[in-house]
Amino acid sequence: MAGAWTINAGGRVYGPFSTERMRSFASEGRLAGNSLVAREDSSDWREAREEPTFGDLFPQASAPEPAATQRPATPPPQMPPAAHDTDVPRTQFAIVLDLKSRGSGNLEQVIASFGPSYQLLPNVWIVSSDQTANAVRNRLVQELGKSDSLFVVDASRGKAAWFNFGPDADVRIRRVWQKSA
Repeated sequence: MAGAWTINAGGRVYGPFSTERMRSFASEGRLAGNSLVAREDSSDWREAREEPTFGDLFPQASAPEPAATQRPATPPPQMPPAAHDTDVPRTQFAIVLDLKSRGSGNLEQVIASFGPSYQLLPNVWIVSSDQTANAVRNRLVQELGKSDSLFVVDASRGKAAWFNFGPDADVRIRRVWQKSA
C-alpha cells in the first residue's frame, strides 16, 4: 500500500492504514496529535502533529509554560461528581465487549473509574461519565487482549467508537453509523 502508515498505541502496532484513512481517524478523534505514527515498515515513531503529512490536522501546541506555573505531570485522579453536582456534563454510554481472551482482569475496575456504572449483561455495561466515547474506548483497549472486540455507544450524543472488528466490519459500521447520526 503506497503511503501506508502504522500507529503505535500502548506498545501495540496497528495498520498499515492509507493516508486517507489516517486523516479520517483524526477527524473522528481516533488519531490525536500526540499519537505515535510511522511509515509502514519503519520504526521511526513521531507524534502525528510532527509528521508533515498530518501536521495540518492538529493545532499547533502553545509555548511551554514557565517552570513556576507548570502543572504536575500526573494530574490528580478525577472523582465522580456528587449526585447534586449539575455543573459537570455527563454522557451516557453503552459498552459492549466481545471477550475472547482473559485480558488484564482490571476491566470492571476501569469501567467503574469512568463514573456510575451497571453491568447490564455479562459483556454489556451502562455508564455515566464526563469522558468522550473515544477516551472510553482508548482506555479500555489497554485492558483488552488481541482477539477481543469493543463497541462504545455515546447515547447522549449519537456517537460511537469501536475496536478490533476488522476492515470489512469497520466500513459497514461507518456506513450504518453515519446514516443514523
